[in-house]
Amino acid sequence: MSTGVAKAGKRIPDFRSGRPAGDRGARRPAVSVLWIAEDDVSYHGIPVLLMKVPNVSGIAVGRDVAEAGSLYDAERFDLVVTPLAVLPEFLERVALRIRQKILVTVRKEEVRTASSAIQTYGVDGCLLWDEINVARLTGTFEQVISGDVPVPSSVPRGPLAAGERRGPDRSAHPARVTEREHAVLALLLQGMSNNQIARAMGISIHGVKRHVSNLLVKFGCANRTEVALAAQRLGMDAPSRVRRTRRRAT
Repeated sequence: MSTGVAKAGKRIPDFRSGRPAGDRGARRPAVSVLWIAEDDVSYHGIPVLLMKVPNVSGIAVGRDVAEAGSLYDAERFDLVVTPLAVLPEFLERVALRIRQKILVTVRKEEVRTASSAIQTYGVDGCLLWDEINVARLTGTFEQVISGDVPVPSSVPRGPLAAGERRGPDRSAHPARVTEREHAVLALLLQGMSNNQIARAMGISIHGVKRHVSNLLVKFGCANRTEVALAAQRLGMDAPSRVRRTRRRAT
């Protein structure tokens, strides 16, 4: 069993080949996990814990959002586990893939506000930090991959806990769209191409593509046209927003 430390975080290559056959949990869905560490203790300790979870096939741990973002850009993961506190920063940093599963870890002091925050960002479940162990991770990962929405009983029950929003079908909400994504959306609603948006906003074409990809995921849409229609249904095509965007971009 080998552990690799890369420039952009801690990677553990496919380690299942080193396990006895009886430990692999053949009936469990295998899942590759990207975990954003909260501190040095979790950065070094989480990989050791995850290697004991039978349904985990691959592990990468980022020391912070920047490292985790680099890992995410370079590889595909079934599940991203992130502290609730840095979830907005992570979503702003990466272009989420369609059907990407996200699980958040919650501290005791965050429990009272966790439900609304989780609902806002439309994640796929949460874990209490103090309850993380092999058994809890095994069951939670199975629930997330199968489409359930695991929420600890101590977290106030809301729409997420009731399973009304899950996976790629979760609806977009204006609060989940960043200010820069709003600006891209406003220009997209005018029918601009990616190149035109890039020139209007003074950013790179790569940056525009990343923001458009984020919008596709957040709105649960397959293309730009669907995003525009969804935004119009939500009343996000106000002319005043478009005019403000143009003034900032020039």
